[in-house]
Amino acid sequence: MKTTHLRYAAGIVLAATGFTIPALAQDASTGAALANAPSTVLKAPPAPEAPPPSPYQLRLLYTGEIWNNVQGGIRTGWDYMQNIDAQLSVDTERAYGWTGGRFFIEGFYGNGPSFNENFIGSVQDASVIDVGRNNMARLYQVYYDQHVAATGTDIRVGVMDIETEFGITRAMDPFFNGAFAWTTTLDHSGEQLNGPSTFPNTSLGIRVRQKITDQLSIQGAVLNGMADLPDSSRAIDIEINRQNGALAIAEIDYTPIARTKIYGGYWQYTGLFDTQNEFNDDGSVRQVWGSHGAYVGAGTRLYTIEGPRGLDAFVNFGVADDRTNEVDRSVNAGLTWTGLIASRAADKLSFGVSTAHAGNPFQQAQIAAVGSVHTYETVFEVTYRARVNEWLTVQPDVQYIINPGFDPTLKNAFMFGLHFEVGKRFGL
Repeated sequence: MKTTHLRYAAGIVLAATGFTIPALAQDASTGAALANAPSTVLKAPPAPEAPPPSPYQLRLLYTGEIWNNVQGGIRTGWDYMQNIDAQLSVDTERAYGWTGGRFFIEGFYGNGPSFNENFIGSVQDASVIDVGRNNMARLYQVYYDQHVAATGTDIRVGVMDIETEFGITRAMDPFFNGAFAWTTTLDHSGEQLNGPSTFPNTSLGIRVRQKITDQLSIQGAVLNGMADLPDSSRAIDIEINRQNGALAIAEIDYTPIARTKIYGGYWQYTGLFDTQNEFNDDGSVRQVWGSHGAYVGAGTRLYTIEGPRGLDAFVNFGVADDRTNEVDRSVNAGLTWTGLIASRAADKLSFGVSTAHAGNPFQQAQIAAVGSVHTYETVFEVTYRARVNEWLTVQPDVQYIINPGFDPTLKNAFMFGLHFEVGKRFGL
């Protein structure tokens, strides 16, 4: 995929200063005069009402990541990746009087040698913006949302990233490694079809969420099985046919109390897949229709200091059909402490561990091909997310990956990185 070498490094230096202005002493005579003045003199003019937010919201975001693989993996060395993202959201009620509707469009340009492909070689990608090649431009999401308050129904139609909707909890948000986005089994479920529909490749579909009670909801989605087209240079591709099939996914969510969520889901592909270790009489790889899997997970608040400050935990477990999938089960768990420092109430300190298991057919195929294979790949990640101001966020990150790619020829990889975001939201 990407083979270019990094020829430069980047650094960030941040400084913050503050000042105070001493209060001016009130003159005694002035105080007396004000005390005897008519009440109208003392009344401040009414504050002007804040204008309603614009129905058209544009968000521009530049993300950069500096990585250094210190040991192990494919090779050691530095890498720099960057992503330019633009989002346009239209509130149809404020714009056109159409209650409960929203149009959303998002595109990005990703650039830089793939850190995972060139340095690590892991099953679970270390970076959140790694597109797996030197550069990629995508019309990433284009959809319409309709919320019907009377029935508690929400419908989304268009090209979408289902990772933002299924198998997630808030405590996962700070992590970079793909192991903590949802479950690794689901993340690798449609690789043969360039899927599933998530960053950087997305597909056309429909998602429906139904609120049953204040604590219980269900949601489901059906999408084209092929997410874009592999190695396509076009902004977005939609190719619907029987061979690609469809991806169907359903989830039930239960939130018994605030900051607690329990969920379970099932997914099914209908397209044509290569098996991991089955062959026809002529020696060709046997193909079968369909692939499936399931997941369960939970997130909860363990300890609250005040407001949003406190400790949250999450855990996810996923399984997949090992006949067609490289990873047949995975588990990840983590902790996120929000506002560990009182003066930095929005900062997040997170620690997570994830393990992916190689399915038996894949193991057998690797042993036949190269003589050996590792059974597990395990990821440890520690990261600290700090919002410096309204337009700048900085986040250092450290990861250690055991048995990257299940490959016995690769040593355990240790890496550290610096992620930063520069963004601004505009009302149009």
